[in-house]
Amino acid sequence: MFRPAGFPALSIAAPALADKLRPVLPQWAMGLEEPGLARYLALTALDSKDADIAAAGAGLALWGWQRAPLDPARAEALAHTPPGAPARSFAVALLQRLAGGPDFDEVAGLMATGDMGLILRVLLPNLRAAQHGLAWLAPAWDGLLRQGSAELPLAALEACAWPADMLPLRARLEAEARFLYGPADKALAALDTVDAGLFGGFAAFLRAELLLRLGEAQAGREQLAALFSALPWHTHLGLKLHDLLVPPPVATPEDTARAVILVYSWNKAELTRQTLESLARTDYGRARILALDNGSTDGTGKGDGTGDVMRACAGLFPPGTMRVIGLPVNVGAPAARNWLIAQPEVQDSEFAVFLDDDVLLPPRWLGRLLGEAISRPQAGAAGCRIVSATPPPCLQSADYQLFAPTGREGTVRGLPEHVNVFDNCAGALDFGLFSYARPAAHVSGCCHALRTAVLRELGGFDIRFSPTQFDDLDRDLRSAVAGRPAVYAGDVAIAHVQHSSLAKAKGPAAMGQVFGNKIKLEGKHTRESMDAAFRAGLAALWDDLAAKWGRLRAGL
Repeated sequence: MFRPAGFPALSIAAPALADKLRPVLPQWAMGLEEPGLARYLALTALDSKDADIAAAGAGLALWGWQRAPLDPARAEALAHTPPGAPARSFAVALLQRLAGGPDFDEVAGLMATGDMGLILRVLLPNLRAAQHGLAWLAPAWDGLLRQGSAELPLAALEACAWPADMLPLRARLEAEARFLYGPADKALAALDTVDAGLFGGFAAFLRAELLLRLGEAQAGREQLAALFSALPWHTHLGLKLHDLLVPPPVATPEDTARAVILVYSWNKAELTRQTLESLARTDYGRARILALDNGSTDGTGKGDGTGDVMRACAGLFPPGTMRVIGLPVNVGAPAARNWLIAQPEVQDSEFAVFLDDDVLLPPRWLGRLLGEAISRPQAGAAGCRIVSATPPPCLQSADYQLFAPTGREGTVRGLPEHVNVFDNCAGALDFGLFSYARPAAHVSGCCHALRTAVLRELGGFDIRFSPTQFDDLDRDLRSAVAGRPAVYAGDVAIAHVQHSSLAKAKGPAAMGQVFGNKIKLEGKHTRESMDAAFRAGLAALWDDLAAKWGRLRAGL
């Protein structure tokens, strides 16, 4: 049986492991990609007296380091595993070379400037220095990968002073850059040079993902199945493999007639045009489309305003498919959404599907999204994976879950906070580990399919969150508390051209708006209601995970 080097074997299969993990490490089902949670789970499992749980912890520590080998915290977690494995010895030696390096936050700030001239002037001389080249590469690597092409990270690898014993790390990092920027054949060739004794698990996953992207579905599934058999504790691998082997539910053309697609915008003419043109190229079936011009003032009187663009784009669709509504003033995002929900087409439909005005859609997005929602009648909403529109592929959001409310003060002194949302992808680079479907407490408002019966029962969007921020989260939380949580269909990836409004908030006024709405959010949701939603959500995750692991064990 295929087994990447260094990963300890378990005496039991995944379903039995779920029974062991659930009572002692309940957060395991949430996901293993967020660095802080993954480190906690690995170290806690390593201390277990149960040999299988300890083995899962050692495996997670090794996976975490292979996933990001230049992260000192991940290397330190691996150093807590039993001695003897080559990867552990390598990570310990690497830690010594990273000691005394520059401040991680300062280097990250340099990378965030995007000023290539400044980055090169500061970074290259330090990379070339034999005594601390790796110590400078470590905090810069993630930022280098995010610069829009493989040229800069590959140039940094070329410039860095590499001690002979660290050369396997260079091959591993080059394979990562090739994977993110392609083409696939060069990425596969780069993986051939990766030391399987040090990085075999993550390299095997990247190979499986590349095979899937190349259309070699059977080979990709077989590689992933072999990897999961060796890493049966891996939440994401099991979920992804299951959904590759079980055909996902897809709505029929008749089903799409049960939905209305809703777009609203204010002063974003070109982005709105791009979104509607993207929508017109997809298989939206028999869904109707409503577009709301939310009081835009960006026109010059020559047909170039947001409302003009919407009316022109109506011609991209069959007659009667798209209707445009214009408001004289901007009423804010929550009220705009409510205005659309109140339209007769939506009231007569089963699903209201909101799209942001700056998204790019894959061909069969709607059928898959509605199929997942229809297959789970209790779901109050359905959402998907949101990724960056430009390379490298970055995760803006995936399935949001809830932690137990702690009552800690965070935003304002004296204000206990109970809404404790777990963003398990944490803005990471997208390697394909989130392409699965499962229950969620919240899904991104960029693409939000809402069940209209639940909207009528619980109400729409709270206008107290105007002009924007947290109104979609508040609605999803109310739905989750009422026993109608969301479902996440991560195999659907929608590209978001801009960052979220939260990420874009700059300056005192914008941040004040965010903090103000956060206070409103905390004021609406009690500790008791959030604790109940957390417990129900965690139980749903474990039930979903255990059922899928069981089907994999049984050979589907």
